[in-house]
Amino acid sequence: MSMKRERILDIPTSVNLRELGGYRTRDGRMIRWQKLLRSGDMSRLSSKAARKLAKYGLDYVIDLRSPFEREMAPDNLPRQTTYRSYPVYPLGNAESSDLPTIDKEDLTDELFEEPYTTMVLSKHSQLAFRMMFTDLLANAKEEHSLLFHCAAGKDRTGIASFLILSALGIDYQVIKRDYLLTNLIFESADKKTLKQKLHGDNLRDLITEMNSSFYVQSQSLDRARQALMTNYGNIRTYMHTAMELSDTDLSDLQRIYLKRDS
Repeated sequence: MSMKRERILDIPTSVNLRELGGYRTRDGRMIRWQKLLRSGDMSRLSSKAARKLAKYGLDYVIDLRSPFEREMAPDNLPRQTTYRSYPVYPLGNAESSDLPTIDKEDLTDELFEEPYTTMVLSKHSQLAFRMMFTDLLANAKEEHSLLFHCAAGKDRTGIASFLILSALGIDYQVIKRDYLLTNLIFESADKKTLKQKLHGDNLRDLITEMNSSFYVQSQSLDRARQALMTNYGNIRTYMHTAMELSDTDLSDLQRIYLKRDS
């Protein structure tokens, strides 16, 4: 089912549910609509909203939250959707997920200065995102969507989006504008007016309206990107080394999620 192509999907009871379709790469391609979705909490979805997502082709849901969060607020999803629990932060002793079982000694992490840097550099977080990329590669049917989410759809989801969009060749400034859009969604009481402002993805004027607290938040993403560059040199090396994606994998990702603008 095709819905109107909007950045913020018209799904009542959803939290920060957005399309990543339409963003353009540096070489002139664009992300296909109805392929990539990001969101916050999915536990409050009504049955009607879940059916609407089913008609939208929702095939995979990647839950980046902790097992405790998952148990407190389980996702309400379409019946046929494949659900994955890939917690970004380390598990407690009694917690379980869909991540492969690995010797904890292999996941021992040093402490980093802030959560965003930890999500990019820690072995556990890298494992979670590596599994996410496995499902991204499996989501190959046209107009079948993969959605990834955490609680607010901001921090863990923001880093996941940064990694995915980077792998697809989206410019960092576009990635950052999409990240900052979360703040506008939570600050805006009038969703209809916000949607009108977002028409055509003309976010530059909106960014100038953001206050200093938004600026501080954007610096977290900047620091995570800088930590990645400092430790791995560039995005492609990070994808090869930390995400264990081959050149063929990266080409397949771009084939699945990108198209030439027609």
